[in-house]
Amino acid sequence: MKKYIAAALLALSTIMAANAQISIAYSVGYGDYRMDDMQHLLDISLSSLKPHLPLGVRITDRFPGYITHNIDAAYRLKRHEIGLKGTYMTTGGKIAYSDYSGRYYEKLTLNGFRLGMMYRFHFVKTQIGNLPLSFYGEISPAVTFTDLAYKTLLELPDYDVHETNPNDNVSTKETGFSIQPLIAAQLLLTRNFFISCSGGYDFEFGAKLSTTNNMLRVDWSGFRGNLGAGFVF
Repeated sequence: MKKYIAAALLALSTIMAANAQISIAYSVGYGDYRMDDMQHLLDISLSSLKPHLPLGVRITDRFPGYITHNIDAAYRLKRHEIGLKGTYMTTGGKIAYSDYSGRYYEKLTLNGFRLGMMYRFHFVKTQIGNLPLSFYGEISPAVTFTDLAYKTLLELPDYDVHETNPNDNVSTKETGFSIQPLIAAQLLLTRNFFISCSGGYDFEFGAKLSTTNNMLRVDWSGFRGNLGAGFVF
């Protein structure tokens, strides 16, 4: 009996291997981010600086959307794919002032690395000429690791002043969770090479950075759009 079970499992694994594909892909895209708490932190900081700096001091960056980089590895069997996915994100906020006498800035830089699982279902298969085209939906739960870098600069050349100061009141590394649904299309250009495009939304259950007076949520939630290329083994 054991021989028959072993033979059946071997035959099943051979069939699955014959119909399965492994792919590795890289894509570059755009992500925008909510960052409401971090923007509020900038507003508070600006209010505290205004009495001590000239009237021209202002917020020059409010954690804008920026380029994202993605890499994934997937195992496909017929219409289904499972795999791993990593994404790098960055954004920042800045308060700045400069004139003939010197300059001042206060800069917050956020770097995020999203690492998670993904599942795809190819719901439409068609062709453009002789090139196979597939449309699929993707869902990706993940852990997001956030790193905060803080820097201030006061530079007054006439008084030989050049000061940079770290901030000891903000934790620099936190972890959050997210889930990201996407709709995508994949065009196979050769037997092994494909291009893809996707769009969706990342729902972030953000990390909280500890400050002296409160907790500030780092919210990477926002639209995601990507263009990529990959290789099928």
